[in-house]
Amino acid sequence: MNKNKLSYREREIVKLIAEGMTNKEIAVILNISEKTVKTYVKNIMLKLEVDSRYKIIAWYYKNLNSKS
Repeated sequence: MNKNKLSYREREIVKLIAEGMTNKEIAVILNISEKTVKTYVKNIMLKLEVDSRYKIIAWYYKNLNSKS
């Protein structure tokens, strides 16, 4: 998966998920609704072809962590 398939905002959310943030915490940090965060997470999972937040975290450490 090419990291460029994720938007800047999606990469931001992936990073916050990897830091252990909940959807509610991410919503507060980014000043968006929790529902919007859930939509982003769903779209991220589709783009990364994963089915859990844990797999998003694994993808982050494999693909983005050294470049953030």
